[in-house]
Amino acid sequence: MQALEVLRNGQTVVMAGASDALMISLHLTILVDGEYPATLHIGGMRDLGNDRQSHVQWIEDLALADGDELRIRLLSVPEASTPVEDVPADSEEHLAAQAQYERELASNPPQPRKLERRRPNASLELTVGVGQPIVANFGVDGELLMLGGTWNNWHPERWRLSLSSCSCEQALARQGGKDRFNGRVARNEVVIVRVRG
Repeated sequence: MQALEVLRNGQTVVMAGASDALMISLHLTILVDGEYPATLHIGGMRDLGNDRQSHVQWIEDLALADGDELRIRLLSVPEASTPVEDVPADSEEHLAAQAQYERELASNPPQPRKLERRRPNASLELTVGVGQPIVANFGVDGELLMLGGTWNNWHPERWRLSLSSCSCEQALARQGGKDRFNGRVARNEVVIVRVRG
């Protein structure tokens, strides 16, 4: 099976994968007003058969510290970490949570607001393979730094990675901010991410 191996400062955090995985997604974010320098989330989808899927999470909002280094690789492995959450998409639990989320979103849609710039000098440094480091920072108007990675079983030999910065207003409107990196990463190729808070 394919899995995303994540090491934090040389220690294994997770081997996110499943033999029936449809998708594995990784999100690392830094907010200019964040309580923590950065947070990491890793989730995905599993194929339960008979046109049924399950939402899985391996890591939900892991706080990262200033100076943390993540090493990420897509590997072929015989076994992976057990998800901390695995909820069928057609379960009563998931359908009720989704309905509640939609009600809350309808009654209180997200509104852009100016954030307190507690971490104006925070940055993410990304190195893919033997390439040169790419640094993303907030700049004058940025409020959100995002690193996103997605693997799916349609292209099991690679995964897609992006690094960008934007304002919260741009994020809510799903308008592009500033792309720093957007590309594919091959199996076994090492990705290094350094958090500067």
